[in-house]
Amino acid sequence: MSGQAPPPRSCDTFVVVGGPGGAACTLFGKNSDRPSAEEHEVVQFPAATHPVKTTVRCTHIEIPQESHTYAVILSRPAWLWGCEMGANEHGVVGGNEAVTTLLAAELGDEPRLLGMDLLRLALERGRTAREAVDVCVGLLEAHGQGGACACTGDVWTYENGFLFADATEAFVIETAGVRHWAVERVPPGGYRNISNGLSIREPTSLSAGVTELCTSKGWWDGQGQFDWKASVGEGGRAHAMLEVSERETAGAAHLREAAAQATSGSLRADDIPGWIGMMMNILRDEASGICFRDTDGFCTTGSQISWLPPREGARGVMPVATHLFTAASDPLVACYKRVAFSEDAAAAVSDYGSLALWNKWRALALRGGLEKCGLTEEAQERVTTALHAIEARAVTDAANAHTGVPERFAEAIAQELAVLDSEGL
Repeated sequence: MSGQAPPPRSCDTFVVVGGPGGAACTLFGKNSDRPSAEEHEVVQFPAATHPVKTTVRCTHIEIPQESHTYAVILSRPAWLWGCEMGANEHGVVGGNEAVTTLLAAELGDEPRLLGMDLLRLALERGRTAREAVDVCVGLLEAHGQGGACACTGDVWTYENGFLFADATEAFVIETAGVRHWAVERVPPGGYRNISNGLSIREPTSLSAGVTELCTSKGWWDGQGQFDWKASVGEGGRAHAMLEVSERETAGAAHLREAAAQATSGSLRADDIPGWIGMMMNILRDEASGICFRDTDGFCTTGSQISWLPPREGARGVMPVATHLFTAASDPLVACYKRVAFSEDAAAAVSDYGSLALWNKWRALALRGGLEKCGLTEEAQERVTTALHAIEARAVTDAANAHTGVPERFAEAIAQELAVLDSEGL
């Protein structure tokens, strides 16, 4: 397609579902890969009640609005309506990635819902991960996917994959063409990762008519178990390369290692700092490409980690889901900062100062980063030590969050900006 940008190369999303033999709670993580100059922000939108028969303007089109939408915290490109990843007030999280299938040509240039719009809509309307999946595929069928995915005016569009999770289960959704989809459930105690490619082999559920479509195109012979990836991804070719590779392989290896540590007892089920630290290490894996640095093409433009406890805690205490975002373009150097939903569900829209922080780190990246921007070794050490302290406090807050812990995200962002400003960065 003319004017089309190169495909993203580094979105990676991970989940470890809380359950027997693993983590006590669900752990979610995602690195967002977008054009390196595209501004990103972390913004909270309050819960809202809407008049009957109103509409909501998404990035390109308007659709009917629901009577009530939940409060959400979103990490997103600042120019669009949807999001790359985020969470809602009920402990549902999700991430979106680009995928490619043999039905991609259906998208054309017609504006529809972006995958990032579908993600936000699902978080605003889904009280559980299962409800979020139902919202996502329902809106996909009703309105379709497509439209420009960049603010540059290029006709860059793509099909989408999603990972939704809550405290009890997770789901991978992969789409094909304008309206087709497949879903795979990840049960308690399971783990899963996705990396910008089709990964579902034996779906839990499918869109109506997709098996008949694949049969008519010669992509599936109608015999045995339907293989989603082999059919819509490879056209049923007998010698297709269907096994995982590259970043997806590295991500799966990280999750297997975490599962092995949990089984051996070296990573306790309730070790919140240990599990969060493990996810930080995964998302900072530059050698595999999970963390991707580039000042001119695509790069990791934001990062999220979420710890999702069961809805009913011990002794009647309601635990609090905790979310950590970098709000910056490089998780290797920027620190994770904790954000929690305000107890006031109708709190005002806020970006916490995240856009200013993102632009600060972007300007620093264009100067070569901390290593090449002219700082002395002593100054670099002061910066990294201060950032580590901010991140350590976020992890401590996450480990101690039961009820009513004040959110410190804006304060942490202000501290990070002050650290960089103090060294003239």
